[in-house]
Amino acid sequence: MNLFQKYLCLLFCLSFIFFTSCKEKIEEVTVFNDEDLAVFSESVNPDDFRHHIAVLADDSLKGRLPGTPEYEEAMAYVANKYKEFGLTPLGNKEGSSYYQTLTLRNSLVENEQSYMILNNTDTLQVSKDYFYLGNANDKEAVYSGDLVIAGYGIQAPEYGLNDFENLDVNGKIVVLFFGAPSSFPASERAYFGNITTKIATLDQLGAKGILFAINPEGSSRFNSIYERMSQQGTNSVLMPSGKASGRSDFGDNLKFGGFLNWSTLSKLTGINPDEYKNYIENDSILNQPSKTVQLKGKVVTKFKEFESANVIGLLEGGDLKDEYIVHTAHLDHIGIGKPVDGDSIYNGAHDNASGISAMLEIARLYSKLPSKPNRSVIFAAVTAEEMGLLGSKYLAVNPPVDQEKIIANVNTDMPTLIAPLLSIEPLGAEQSSIMDVVKRSANQLNLQIDSDHMPEEVRFVRSDNFSFVQEGIPALRMKYGLKTETSETGLDSLINTFTAMHYHKPSDELHDDMFNFDAAKTYVRLQFMNSYLINVSEEKPSWNNDSFFKKFKK
Repeated sequence: MNLFQKYLCLLFCLSFIFFTSCKEKIEEVTVFNDEDLAVFSESVNPDDFRHHIAVLADDSLKGRLPGTPEYEEAMAYVANKYKEFGLTPLGNKEGSSYYQTLTLRNSLVENEQSYMILNNTDTLQVSKDYFYLGNANDKEAVYSGDLVIAGYGIQAPEYGLNDFENLDVNGKIVVLFFGAPSSFPASERAYFGNITTKIATLDQLGAKGILFAINPEGSSRFNSIYERMSQQGTNSVLMPSGKASGRSDFGDNLKFGGFLNWSTLSKLTGINPDEYKNYIENDSILNQPSKTVQLKGKVVTKFKEFESANVIGLLEGGDLKDEYIVHTAHLDHIGIGKPVDGDSIYNGAHDNASGISAMLEIARLYSKLPSKPNRSVIFAAVTAEEMGLLGSKYLAVNPPVDQEKIIANVNTDMPTLIAPLLSIEPLGAEQSSIMDVVKRSANQLNLQIDSDHMPEEVRFVRSDNFSFVQEGIPALRMKYGLKTETSETGLDSLINTFTAMHYHKPSDELHDDMFNFDAAKTYVRLQFMNSYLINVSEEKPSWNNDSFFKKFKK
């Protein structure tokens, strides 16, 4: 080997060592401990949080109603932020768009062509005696059957209640009451009290129809629900199979669903308010009608379909990049509605521009990490939550990645950041190992962890996280706690007043006296830390052995 060849050989060896060392340096992964993670998250800027809300809750977006040009403007804003933060498009499996396009279906009952007849002789009066829900999968449903009463319509002998014990509802039209017993644990009460759970139960038992009875004091509620349903109908999402899925998806056996006024139920069956009260308070058995009550009728439903989309971006992970954490927040609100003090735009600043803002700032933090996190992170601004969790339902069932590789969902829906954040209520965390990371994050931020202070509102099953739970994926919905500097429950009255004045009202706008942006910063840090700690953990989140929701695990 001559001198020149020796020189080339040496140069090659040095080059190899140099590039190998650089490669090792590039691939070096930084994993924060809890303290350093808290320090890193300090970079959240409340002004950025406020800016997102200012854009998304502006009057020009007219309440972000899915299917409108203004909703598409909101979609574009989120997509542009994803691009700014370096997120890869994940709206489809090809990775060519941030938009996961889907079709929504509105089902509106044609009351003039529909009817309900009692015992072949008496025609009941719509809006006074009853009203129907639109059938999302059948434009014209004809039915007849005997009427039975099944209390709450709950089949849960493991919790001491089976309303169908010794009651055959096959082929029958079944009357149910809303809710679930207050004796049920919070999560179970939320699940069994949900209308969709009751519909699914009756469909499995072969019932022909379902009528929800408004309680004796609820005539005004009956009227308000009828007014809304007769004007707005019900909504569903078309799945890839072509079948509509939503609250008015009645399955294979149920022909129809609707609501029955209490006075009409009492007239038909003889049940009185005292019997109802005794059942609700003492879990007593309800008496069936003393004579056969038969109903027959027809439900004619008009469909209107329109497109919307979930906005989805991906931050690719490292060694475990084929496993995913999904962040969700719903982008939609309810559009333009009944004017209040001359204002008809329902801006949805808290509900849920603030949730989208939190998710975007979490994405920004992830994009600033010194190295890739272990697992990939999906950010999804989902559509049609206000229509029944439809966008998240579509995403959870039809994700652009392998569903079995989704290990957790972290959802942000109306965190209600109106006062200093001193305590939190991590809805659903107590059902899985996610609670362990919540405790670590809360400890770093000096936040007290409280249990759900309003289990009767079934908040865990009323937001997009539940779409993932139904697919067996552990989920977290983080809500505010009630602690103030002087009281453990000091925020209770303030939150109640705020909700009464602004929830689903045109006044849910961006006013600085209606937001606490220091609380917003704390909230973003908390949710980012929860996500990050799940991400870098050696163990994937798992349902607790005694968790009710473990039943959904696939």
